[in-house]
Amino acid sequence: MVHRAMSALAFLFAGLLAVFAQGLLDASPREAPDPRAFGVYAGALALFLWALRQEPAWLEGERPSVSTPNPLPSGRPFWAVLSLGLAALAFLESGGNRFRLPGVIAWGLAVAAWLAAWWDAPLPRWPREGLRVHGWHLLLLLVLGLGIGFRYWDLWNLPLDVNSDHAEKLLDVRDVLNGEYRIFFPRNTGREAFQFYLAAATVRLFGMPLHKFTLQVGTAFIGVLLLPALYLLGAALWGRHGGLWTMFLGAVASWAVIPSRVGLRYPFLPTFAAWSLAFLIRGLRSGHRADFLGMGLFLGIGLYGYSPFRGMIAALPAAFLLVWGIRRGWRTAEGWRQMRDFILGMLTALPVLAPMLRFIVESPEVFFYRLMTRVSTWEKPFEGDPLWILLDNLRRALLMFHWTGDEVYVATIPLRPMLDPAMGALLVLGGAAAFGWMIRRRDPVPLAALAAGFVMLFPSAYNLSFPRENPSTVRAAGALPSVLALAALVPAMWTAWWGRAGARRWLGWGIAGLLALALIRLNAARVFETYAQSYCHYVLNASDAAEILRGFYVGGGPPTNAFYVAYPYWFDSRLIGMWLGDLDWPYTVWYEDLPQAVARHRRLPGPKLYLVHPEDEATRAVLQATYPRGWWAWRPRARCDGLGIRVFHVPPDS
Repeated sequence: MVHRAMSALAFLFAGLLAVFAQGLLDASPREAPDPRAFGVYAGALALFLWALRQEPAWLEGERPSVSTPNPLPSGRPFWAVLSLGLAALAFLESGGNRFRLPGVIAWGLAVAAWLAAWWDAPLPRWPREGLRVHGWHLLLLLVLGLGIGFRYWDLWNLPLDVNSDHAEKLLDVRDVLNGEYRIFFPRNTGREAFQFYLAAATVRLFGMPLHKFTLQVGTAFIGVLLLPALYLLGAALWGRHGGLWTMFLGAVASWAVIPSRVGLRYPFLPTFAAWSLAFLIRGLRSGHRADFLGMGLFLGIGLYGYSPFRGMIAALPAAFLLVWGIRRGWRTAEGWRQMRDFILGMLTALPVLAPMLRFIVESPEVFFYRLMTRVSTWEKPFEGDPLWILLDNLRRALLMFHWTGDEVYVATIPLRPMLDPAMGALLVLGGAAAFGWMIRRRDPVPLAALAAGFVMLFPSAYNLSFPRENPSTVRAAGALPSVLALAALVPAMWTAWWGRAGARRWLGWGIAGLLALALIRLNAARVFETYAQSYCHYVLNASDAAEILRGFYVGGGPPTNAFYVAYPYWFDSRLIGMWLGDLDWPYTVWYEDLPQAVARHRRLPGPKLYLVHPEDEATRAVLQATYPRGWWAWRPRARCDGLGIRVFHVPPDS
């Protein structure tokens, strides 16, 4: 009993030491990490490994299911041929970058026929005794509710103001609402279609306007869909305790939460990466072809989401082949059967991609433009040896969880690690525990998650032309499911071990509850305080501009007499229009046309108003000379420090 208690205390103290070490790294300057952190981390790892050695039962949680023979038929040729024919029809009907009803019907039937051709698992049935809700189910629902809260709480105000990307997206959504059913949207260097159809459906179903909030509601929903996938992934790797903790970490982790609130396509990457990886791991465990088919289905769907997801085309084979090779799959009939099923799973993506493939054939330069501007000299020459740039990018991408950070303010806390100190510590200890798990159990399957996570760093690291854009919070998010699954292993081991401790299990679960509360508090502070303040400081306050204009209208000013004077790197006038309910709001004065425009404005009866950049002295001089009786007012930011707005008022008789 004393031996077990010492092991538990060592386990717990190692975790506290690791959190302290990560706190030192988190507070380090970006130029150099605090060297004390490495010493403390080394001590934490040594103590943690000692605890595992003294009590091997830490690595004996619930054993995930193992591979079983496939007793069902190898395939149904009629359905396979039908699927190929329907996919060809969908391909032919998708010309000109347009979805058409016959092609869409053929597309859906092709996917269904392909699954029918190769499905080898019994379909789920409603239990005769009805659904029974257990305490475990209530715990999962609680975690799901927590994740929904993190994504939807105060969504209108965080983030409130947005950037030009949102304006471009709203124009694409408007195109869909106007009947332009594109497969790939070429505006703004090219974008996949999923988000625009989701937002258009939100507008149609709920009567929402063309507004940034409509985009946010949809992306937050995609962020919620990440959570059940994380449960499947963690459960397939470590058992149901692993599933619970992986899902919990995904519910609160700022790296998962912030991008889903922004209203851009970012959450499509980790969500569909998690679903496809979860089914790969399940397939490696269960031996069911149906799991590999699920992998391919979500692979195909994910390729309509966010372009860095294309890395999963390489990540899934790399993950599978690593495990298959360690298992020496070429030596057994079961190994070759699993290879066949994996290939069928990858091929499942083809009927899902039939319309997209037609667009790629017709316009490869549009589809690959964004990628080529990052990995080649299409847009700018390399600033050094491409190989060294790639290696340095990989180094910084691997450090982003604990030290380096993304400098872009939109979807992260600039230049801060992707993970909070507690989660960063769990990742380090979880990596060590994962190797202990694999060695003790002779279980290579967790290597698939590690391999997939590593490969999914490349969409950030391969940015050879613009290396400052690496590490990227959003482009590297395909690694998020693997990172969370590794970090979840340590608390999963803790709760599984204490679950076998009889009457003392309340002690272990109580400590786990304190960890959960600490993670909630840390990440709530990161999302709703640190990120909120940082984002507000950097983003342009178009909502303030629209509020000034709205006040002018309410006070009797004619809408035709209020103007925004454009200035380099200032407001996108379409965002002012978005807040006013008109994306085509036409009252922008361009710098080149300023003297002529002001001369025309003099003929307009009634009061006038101009919004001017604080540093635009040329416009200030022109307006003052044209309207000597006008006066200036200063509008500071309404919600945080930052650049305000100069407002020039012109009385009616000027």
